[in-house]
Amino acid sequence: MCQYGLPFLAKCTPCDSSVLESACPTNGRSGNFKQFNCPPGFYNDLATLLLTTNDDAVRNIFSTNTPQEYQPMSLLIFFVLYCILGLITFGIAVPSGLFLPIILMGSGYGRLLGIYMGPHTNIDQGLFAVLGAASLMAGSMRMTVSLCVIFLELTNNLLLLPITMIVLLIAKTVGDSFNPSIYEIILHLKGLPFMDANPEPWMRNLTVGELVDVKPSVVTLRGIEKVAKIVDVLKNTAHNGFPVMDDGVVPPVVGQANGATELHGVVLRAHLIQALKKKWFFKERRRTEDREVREKFTWVELAEREGSIEGVAVTSEEMEMFVDLHPLTNTTPFTVLESMSVAKAMILFRQVGLRHLLVVPKYQASGVSPVIGILTRQDLLAHNILAVFPHLAKSKSREKRN
Repeated sequence: MCQYGLPFLAKCTPCDSSVLESACPTNGRSGNFKQFNCPPGFYNDLATLLLTTNDDAVRNIFSTNTPQEYQPMSLLIFFVLYCILGLITFGIAVPSGLFLPIILMGSGYGRLLGIYMGPHTNIDQGLFAVLGAASLMAGSMRMTVSLCVIFLELTNNLLLLPITMIVLLIAKTVGDSFNPSIYEIILHLKGLPFMDANPEPWMRNLTVGELVDVKPSVVTLRGIEKVAKIVDVLKNTAHNGFPVMDDGVVPPVVGQANGATELHGVVLRAHLIQALKKKWFFKERRRTEDREVREKFTWVELAEREGSIEGVAVTSEEMEMFVDLHPLTNTTPFTVLESMSVAKAMILFRQVGLRHLLVVPKYQASGVSPVIGILTRQDLLAHNILAVFPHLAKSKSREKRN
């Protein structure tokens, strides 16, 4: 509706006498001069940009030796329209893309700047449009090398490469001083836990033990757990992994005291829900064999990650039964000492592709839990850490100034 209605605000422009009558004006999908509501021999420059394909719009606005083809008001309307529509499509769940709209927005304000700079420079307005598109893309997406290649192929002019590189570097530097790239902003708005390739320098001054201390106490389960406890944990927490521990285990090492607590591993929320759905219950506390698990669960069921505790019905009698979690537990979880730095833990987490990282105490003693916390991807994100430790933001700003 906007693309069709707004061209009525633009004035009709007479066709250049050097252009063939068959080429100006046109009414089809192709062509550089759209007649729209203008009389014969005149064209509507705003309709030329809006009522055509995106490829033709880019080609039209990048065209050289056309200083009088577009009016400033038409370019201003075109720029504002694409900014508003781009903000709308940028936030909806439709793969509309940002690449081409940003090129059109940047070329619009670049050509508009070229019109006002016309009396003071001999640079073609088409070049201003190219540089405007490059600057807006570098300022929003923070890409440099790939944009150089894209605009080199777009213009097919190697002589434009140096000035394009200068524009890209200036735009990226200015953008970095204000906020992150548009894609990082999207990840933050959608809550996607994307981890940077390298940790922040201030993460070296923080240990994982200090990080888990500010979190709620870790929720653990026993190897043979009551159904009521599992249901209560699933309903009252949003965790996707739970450490499984066994009390009163006799250590195999000679000389250690009996009755130690063993960290058996980590069990996933999805596996707990599967156990409740399959009614994997026993009236007495007993351990099961792997054979029994293979008979009850298939590999496809254990690989599922969807499901909700709200869809599981458990009777009051079943609440008093037990579930053997040993066969469903990952017995080889990744663990780190509480004295490890967050920077090192983040590198390990990202390179191995972990979902959960258990934090174990540095000193083992009687009555001390073998696990003091569990870290997930959300816990290692920089902005989440700074929200809990605001004093680290000050050291971050000092490092930037240095």
